[in-house]
Amino acid sequence: MRAMPLISAVLGLALVSSQVQAQDIVISDVVLFDGTGRVTQSGAWVSVTDERIIGVGTGQPPVAPRTIDGGGRFLMPGLIDTHVHIGGGRLRPGEAEGNGMAQRRARAEQSLQGYLYSGVTTVFDSGNMPDFIFPLREDVRSGAILSPHVLATGGVVTVPGGYGSGPGATLIAGSEDFDGLDAHLDLKPDIVKVLLDPQGRRGIPEAPIFTPELLREVVERIHARGIRVTAHIPSEAEARLAIEAGVDALAHLPARTAMSSEFASLAAANRVPMATTLTVFSNIARVADNPEMFDSPLYRAVLPSNQRDRQKTTERARYIDSGMSAFFSRMLPGMQQRLVVLHQAGVPLAMGTDRSVGPTVHEELRLIVESGVTPFDALVMATGSAANYLGLSSETGTIERGKRADLILLREDPTRDITQSQTVEWVMLAGREVDLGALNLPVNEEPGERD
Repeated sequence: MRAMPLISAVLGLALVSSQVQAQDIVISDVVLFDGTGRVTQSGAWVSVTDERIIGVGTGQPPVAPRTIDGGGRFLMPGLIDTHVHIGGGRLRPGEAEGNGMAQRRARAEQSLQGYLYSGVTTVFDSGNMPDFIFPLREDVRSGAILSPHVLATGGVVTVPGGYGSGPGATLIAGSEDFDGLDAHLDLKPDIVKVLLDPQGRRGIPEAPIFTPELLREVVERIHARGIRVTAHIPSEAEARLAIEAGVDALAHLPARTAMSSEFASLAAANRVPMATTLTVFSNIARVADNPEMFDSPLYRAVLPSNQRDRQKTTERARYIDSGMSAFFSRMLPGMQQRLVVLHQAGVPLAMGTDRSVGPTVHEELRLIVESGVTPFDALVMATGSAANYLGLSSETGTIERGKRADLILLREDPTRDITQSQTVEWVMLAGREVDLGALNLPVNEEPGERD
């Protein structure tokens, strides 16, 4: 188990036993990365009362009932993953029908705690079974389970016969189906996800998508309820369609076809944020040749051995046999090039993985930097820019007065070496310290998984 020397005596338990109440706390002597894009500051302090940041400064910190000495370590906002799919909503390929909801729910809760251990304090579930994800989200918000903040879309919105038109989806062929859309909105999704993919998973042009007119009507109806819209798009053509319809964000970068420089300028002018989602391509491509990736220290810490073995065997075989590994391997370099072009053009990019476990956020950061983005800018994508993607800029994502105190403390400076983003020692979630040593994870339970 990792040592956590900066966490002092427990002041009282809040909601669950692994979350420690924090009131009138000052975190002092830190190198501060605030997520806004401003340069880091040494000798900084942050003051927290209840769940809010009430002060940020440098030099002599204010007097408080409790001070946590940062010892010159690196303090930053909690990481935000703008595109996850929390496991458990559906049976896995080959999984027995008798695998009940309770077992799948337990797996989801453990996965969420793995995000916390990885330094992630907010996730957006970008597509799941509504009867699974919305009760889970409400249990997170009530404090019944310890987890990052969870936003959810529930089922996706698409056309009959379109990409993603399976169980849980809301299908709209025309205005006659708006009652179904309203029923979905009554479930209070945080963001609605529409799918615009005429090619399907194998690049076969056979799936119908929304017409421009119908998509605009759908977006306007969702906006009328005060809800944001993100769109799954495979290429520039669908991205243009989504932007013209008024969507608030794009769930991916254009991936399947070449991207014009004119589109980058259009996207920048419209300030529509895009999730990076390089890891979904990298994971599926890499596991074919390097299944040992799941034996890295952080994966061992948060994924039980049977789940890691499943990734290295059953899932690996599925990705290879389906051709997905080879296909995604070819696509990844182009995705990385487009990411840099979009970033240089001024498009707001937000870190998203399209995966379901915490360690992938650090792989995403590594891939972003490998593409040609500075570590500093990659970290902004994972904090302030990610909060902007989710419509949460007034609430979280940066370390500023009045924001929710979602903070992480790292041993080393990831703006110098992005791999140091994994050196998370301490997590504060809405003003309460998280006892990482009490999380329900292999690192705390399985002797062979301790660092």
